[in-house]
Amino acid sequence: MRIGLISADFAPNVGGVAAHVVELGTTLSKLGHDVHVITLPLGGARERISSWRGMTVHRPHIPKAKPFYSWLLHRWIVKFLNQNKLDILHVHGLRPLEATHNLPVPVIFTNHTSGFLKRIQKGSSERNRMGNRLSHVSHILAPSEELCEASRKAGYNGPITFIPNGVDADRFSPGIGKLRSRLNIPNTHIIVLLARRLVEKNGVVVFAEATAQLHDLPITLLFAGTGPEQSRVESILRKNGLFARAIFLGNIDNSEMPMVYNSADISVLPSFMEATSITGLESMACGLPLVGTCVGGIPDLIDDEKTGLLIEPRNPEILGNAIKRLAMDAELRKALGNNARRCAEEKFSWDKIAGDTVSIYRQHGQ
Repeated sequence: MRIGLISADFAPNVGGVAAHVVELGTTLSKLGHDVHVITLPLGGARERISSWRGMTVHRPHIPKAKPFYSWLLHRWIVKFLNQNKLDILHVHGLRPLEATHNLPVPVIFTNHTSGFLKRIQKGSSERNRMGNRLSHVSHILAPSEELCEASRKAGYNGPITFIPNGVDADRFSPGIGKLRSRLNIPNTHIIVLLARRLVEKNGVVVFAEATAQLHDLPITLLFAGTGPEQSRVESILRKNGLFARAIFLGNIDNSEMPMVYNSADISVLPSFMEATSITGLESMACGLPLVGTCVGGIPDLIDDEKTGLLIEPRNPEILGNAIKRLAMDAELRKALGNNARRCAEEKFSWDKIAGDTVSIYRQHGQ
């Protein structure tokens, strides 16, 4: 098929939506499809057109501010479609969606983020506004049942399908990480990893509060990611005496993340809102047991007591107890980690996710 993927978030950015579009496009190309990505100049990647990982990447130089972004992107897409016939146009995220009205090609929309959930919670006027933005979409995909339901609440009456995020289980696989020796972390320490943006909805403050229960254990806390909550997290860690055992790595390029996961013993997802967490999938593929909250798509990842421990959100005491239980039981960590790896391979490979996505395309494609 001739497929267009539209996303304001793409490489070299890091984060869930960018990673999803990169991996989906790469896998679709490997499967023999002609994939065009329409995005923006981001970071050092500013070429108007380039070939990358089997995809043709288009970066029109248009203003990012709305409404100019929507108007000019729509005009660019119309001109592009006059010169390049596509079978399907797959939009990722709300930002570019307005630019895809009144086009001569079916539009698929993946509803990725918790931002949509927050909009729906604002009331009927916002739900009606979201419904109008979705009115031209042929099919909605979402990486959690919660986001599927939110699309229905917005008044969308077309088909909606849950398709989770995926993981490259070849690149993310169990191994021996180098960070323990590089960072002089004692071999006796259990490394607890929080690989998230340090923002409120990711539950990072609750995680910091929960670590007070780990004070008497040989624990090192490893943070991969930055964000506005970092200073608050650091302050809490100072108060509970764990700051000296916390390491903040900052933003890590995705190419380096397998090393980070392979240096850890436990991965934590303390989210308030979440789709099928990409860092959760990558942790599983690397054989890490997960501790995660029962929100959004996390229960689709964690089979409680089999691939990890599933807990209620916003509760530092319960979160701390779950981490402590895994930290004190090496056999349980190993068993859950092995099960998590098998689950990642069987249910969340990108070949499977791309195949399921193409089956939706074929229902609507020209």
